[in-house]
Amino acid sequence: MVHTKFCDLRTCNKVSGEVCTDTPDKEKVSAYTEDFLTPADVGARKGIFVPRELVNKLLKLVKLYDIEGLTVGAYVTSILVKHLCENRDIINELTAEGEKTVIL
Repeated sequence: MVHTKFCDLRTCNKVSGEVCTDTPDKEKVSAYTEDFLTPADVGARKGIFVPRELVNKLLKLVKLYDIEGLTVGAYVTSILVKHLCENRDIINELTAEGEKTVIL
């Protein structure tokens, strides 16, 4: 099944062609909610540059979730922390190949 109603990532020029998705089961929805949709204090902040289309989608998503206290900053922080944790070994390997090393 192809869903292009809202989350069409082609606007970010990172995905081309059709993006096939299935309807997730309740367990996956629950896990996603726990991992990413928890309000949190982001603390000290620093701006980064991302495509405006992506920021607009994130703003819409956070509003649609309608979770008190959830912000785009908290949502993005959760996504990035999970990515870094899940890919720690690969990131460490890639940074070890360069002249500068950073261990996560």
